[in-house]
Amino acid sequence: MVISPCCMKLRSFFSFLIAGVLALLGLSAGGFYWLTTHTPLNLLAGGPTTTPAAAVFVSKQAPLLASMLVNPDRLEALRQVFATPEERSRSHAEFEQIKKSFLANTGLDYSRDIQPWIGDEITLAVTNPDFDRDSSNGQQAGFLLAVSSQNVDRSQKFLDSYWRQQSRGDKTVQSEIYKGVRINYKQAPISQKKSASFSPFNPFSLPTSKLPSSFATAAVGGNLNSGNNQSFVLFSNTPIVIRDAINNVESANLNLDNTPEYQKALQQLTQGRIALAFVNLPQSAAEQNPQVALNSLAVAVGVNRRGLLAQTALVTSRENTASPTLSEPVQALQYIPSASPFAVASTDLRNFWADLSSTVSANVEVSNLVDRTLADIQQVWGVNLQQDIFDWVQGEYALAVLPNSSNSADWIFAAENSADSQKAIDKLDEIARSKEYSIGSFTLRNQKITAWTQLTTTPNYGKENNRKSAIETEAKGVRATVGKYEIFTTSVEAMDAALEAAETGSLVANQDFQTSIEPLPPSNDGYFYLDWPSSRAIWEKQIPLLRLIELSARPLFDHLRSLTVTSTGEITGIRKATIFMRLN
Repeated sequence: MVISPCCMKLRSFFSFLIAGVLALLGLSAGGFYWLTTHTPLNLLAGGPTTTPAAAVFVSKQAPLLASMLVNPDRLEALRQVFATPEERSRSHAEFEQIKKSFLANTGLDYSRDIQPWIGDEITLAVTNPDFDRDSSNGQQAGFLLAVSSQNVDRSQKFLDSYWRQQSRGDKTVQSEIYKGVRINYKQAPISQKKSASFSPFNPFSLPTSKLPSSFATAAVGGNLNSGNNQSFVLFSNTPIVIRDAINNVESANLNLDNTPEYQKALQQLTQGRIALAFVNLPQSAAEQNPQVALNSLAVAVGVNRRGLLAQTALVTSRENTASPTLSEPVQALQYIPSASPFAVASTDLRNFWADLSSTVSANVEVSNLVDRTLADIQQVWGVNLQQDIFDWVQGEYALAVLPNSSNSADWIFAAENSADSQKAIDKLDEIARSKEYSIGSFTLRNQKITAWTQLTTTPNYGKENNRKSAIETEAKGVRATVGKYEIFTTSVEAMDAALEAAETGSLVANQDFQTSIEPLPPSNDGYFYLDWPSSRAIWEKQIPLLRLIELSARPLFDHLRSLTVTSTGEITGIRKATIFMRLN
């Protein structure tokens, strides 16, 4: 049988075509695998690791551990994916500024010294409130920074190069081998006891930042009995902290990673995360047997296409379990205008207050702060908040702020009627009469409205707008019964806005509000909602300390669009909540 040259050419062509297709499929599969494993969009499901491996270096009594579980460059790449072309250069500049601020005046450059070896974990811990346990030199907190290394040789070369430069002109540079680990450090001179002072800390803007006079580093890897093969570069403000970190790895009962309470809290944080924080809450010595002791708090932060989504787990001393009470926003929100930049809505205010009171009593400082705040409000309003307001609100309620024309704010409070509602309202009327307020009624939007008013004199009588009366009526409070709700406002204008909201569109129908609650669990205990740009001026005026907090986290506050918080029940003494920070 003779095969023609034409058939041979055709067979060769098909063989080449099949081989080409298989090669193309192989390349496509490899490319798809590379894209799916390296694309920054993977961070939407969480970082490469779910728990900080560096927790083995940290004592179980450490006050604070905070970890970023993703390489900073991947985080920047994700931000670039969602940024518009106009925003990308600004976003890149912000990340560069953060890197430079952290390394300012240290002689280090991120691209040259850190980027070649940094891995997927950066953990910062406050290891001890006073690391040397010596009261004669004051309280000196111990800090540990553990940075994972994906290139051990490069990270070791970085440390060697740094300490060679330091040793040339600094005779305080020393080195020691501790349990097989080389620790390099600069020893600070012995200082006298200093009085405690408060100095604001701004991690994103450190123009005078420099390495402390006492500074230590070490490179540790899988050779330690840590249960994992990750390598870390440790930085600390004293070699004492690094020695303690090595001891914690070798003794499982000493480190945070093997603490049952830590593991118990992490089990309740189920979402993907790029950051994790754990706080051992201070216990008050003044309260020996609190009703509910707050032991620790864990926070997991994940990435959402519109911002950051955080889960919290508050570990308490009781073994209580409670399911969320709501499956949709409370109907009381229908009386909150869509322009409200701040709102709180839930059910059973009486039970919430009783629970909150027992919780804050575990900490004397927090309890005193709450008591002082309530005392100030009660002095201004002349009411006992618990007895006159909280106790009768057993159903739905909503509280909101409404900006007014005088650049201040009105308040709106809508609460579902209960068996004690009328008795409570009668008590409020008595309080109003005792303050010599007048009680009158009028009609607004076909609703009977009651107002507590006070007569005042007009300072510009006869001079402004040809006033013919020297007496003005000032509303101190306005209330109305609408359906099954009692509505209270601080002005007639606010009451009009509340009634109009039920007719034309309330906050719950607002698109921004819906976007802000969309990522939250549908089963919850209500919402705390804050539209930051619209309410920023109000809160800065009411809380002077807020400006300092803003400076400490400027990039976050500059991009913050809204903040929404919801409680999602309690499981065996662990109270859970979800926080959504919507970013521009």
